[in-house]
Amino acid sequence: MSDARDEEGLGWAGDDDPTLAPEVRGGPGAAPRRTVLDEAEDAEDRAAEHELEEAERASAQLSSVALIGLGVLGGVYLLYTIGWAVFFSRYELAIDVTFGVFSDLIARTLAIAAAPLWFVATLLLTQRRDLRYRFLWLVIGVLVLVPWPFLIGGAA
Repeated sequence: MSDARDEEGLGWAGDDDPTLAPEVRGGPGAAPRRTVLDEAEDAEDRAAEHELEEAERASAQLSSVALIGLGVLGGVYLLYTIGWAVFFSRYELAIDVTFGVFSDLIARTLAIAAAPLWFVATLLLTQRRDLRYRFLWLVIGVLVLVPWPFLIGGAA
């Protein structure tokens, strides 16, 4: 039950004019001519698809064995962090604030933070490298960051 006056606001004069239709190459039924905007959208779509394929390829590269290995090495680094924290928690700091006490506090903090920092830095810096290269650096960190004072029961 719409009135013709209501329909007037929904269209423009000359909407049905065939000369205003998009230009068509090759006659009726052919695809409309592509514009620069269409080409840019297609290029953007291709770039997005390429990024998605790379991300899928990167996530598929880690096999189950590699994930288990990363988990085990991550656990070792976590144990190292706990070992350093336990070792340093056994001893109290001096009350007076001298340069020696301050530098000792910094050294203890860095010793505790070294293991997780090495693990995260290795994962971030070896993202685009071979998986063997990543594991090599993680194993080097396991050998270098061992909390020897905690393991042999030494004094701080």
